[in-house]
Amino acid sequence: MTGISLFITCAPALEPLLQEELKELGIEQTHAGYRGVYIDDWNWSTIYKINYGSRIAARVLLPLSKFKCFHRNSLYEAIAGLDWTPLFKEGRTFAIDANVTHKELRNSLFAAQVVKDAICDQLREKTGKRPSVDTANPDIQLNLFVYQNNGVISFDTSGVPLHKRGYRQESVEAPIQESLAAAILRLAKYSPQDVMLDPCCGSGTLLIEAALMATNTPPGYLRQQWGFMRHPAFRTEEWLAVRNKLDENRIPLQPGHLFGVDISKNAVRSCKINLKAAGFSNTVEVVQGDFKEFTPTIAPNLIITNPPYGNRLEDVQLLSPFYRALGDFLKQKCAKPARGYIFTGNLEMTKEVGLAAKKRHVLTTGGIEARLLEFDLY
Repeated sequence: MTGISLFITCAPALEPLLQEELKELGIEQTHAGYRGVYIDDWNWSTIYKINYGSRIAARVLLPLSKFKCFHRNSLYEAIAGLDWTPLFKEGRTFAIDANVTHKELRNSLFAAQVVKDAICDQLREKTGKRPSVDTANPDIQLNLFVYQNNGVISFDTSGVPLHKRGYRQESVEAPIQESLAAAILRLAKYSPQDVMLDPCCGSGTLLIEAALMATNTPPGYLRQQWGFMRHPAFRTEEWLAVRNKLDENRIPLQPGHLFGVDISKNAVRSCKINLKAAGFSNTVEVVQGDFKEFTPTIAPNLIITNPPYGNRLEDVQLLSPFYRALGDFLKQKCAKPARGYIFTGNLEMTKEVGLAAKKRHVLTTGGIEARLLEFDLY
C-alpha cells in the first residue's frame, strides 16, 4: 500500500538498528526519522510481522491523516473531519498518546483533550453515544504528533508497547527495558554460539532476550493482544498465517550457553520466575552470589551487564570499587579472546572500570543519557 507511510517508533539512537532488523524481516524500503523508521510500501501483513517479530520497535503507528495545525480550532476541525464510526464499535474505550511542540497548543495533554472532544462530539452526533476514555487499558490507542504547524493522527496498531513481551512477572528496581536489552545484544553481535554471562543479571532481561534470539522465538510469542485486532481491516486468517510462519523458525535453546549471577536473593528469585514464564528455566543457569567470588563453570567469551549506577551521591561513592571489581572480573574470568559490554547511565563510573573501551555507544535509558562500553578482552 502506498500514499501514507507506516511509522515504526523506537528509542533514540536505535533507528539504524531498527532498519537493520526490519531488513531481516524482509522489509527493505525504509527511511529513518526521529525516534523511528518510515515504511512507504506496506500491507497488513507488514503490520502483523513487525508487531510480532520486531525486538527493537516500540509501536507500529498507522497514520490516519496528516494536516496543518495552526491553533486549537484547526486541530479540532482536522480531527472532526475524519469519520470515526468504523473504528468505534459500541462500548469501545480509547486513549490518546500525544507528543506536541507548538506555540499555540499549551501542552500535549491539552492537545489530546482537543482530539478527545472532536471524536466524542462527532460520535455523539452520529450515534447518540460518547465513547469512554480508558488510559490504563483502552480498546483503541491513538497517537497525536504535532511539530510546529504539522500534525499527524495515527492508529496505534501495537496497543500495549511492544517491549512488554509478557514474560516479566517480577521486577527489580530500574530494570532495563526489553527492547533496549535486545538492542544492546544486537550491538554486541550476540550469536547463539556465544557463551554469555551477566554478572549483575537482576530480573534476567538480558538473559531472556538472548534466549529468545538464540531460539528464533518471536518477541511477541507470549502476547495475546495487539491494537491491530481492533481495526476494521484486521483479518484473522492473514494474521495467523504471519504468526505461524515466524513460529516455524523456532529451535530449542542449547544448555551451557547462558549464565547469570546476582548478589541479591530477591533479584535471583525474580529472574528465575521470569525465566520460567519465558520457557527457559531449565536451560539458563542463574546463581545467587557476589560476582567477585564467582568462577563460571564454563569460561564465557561474552560478558554483557547492566550494573547499578546509583542516583544519589552516597551511591556513587560506593560504586567506584564495584566498577573496578567489574573491570577486574572482565580481565580475569573470560575465555580469551572475549568481548565485554557494560551498560551504565553513570558516566563518571565508566572511568573506574580500568579498561580502555574500544567503542562507546550512546544510548538512552529512562530518559537519561547512557553508555554501552565495548571492550576487546585478550
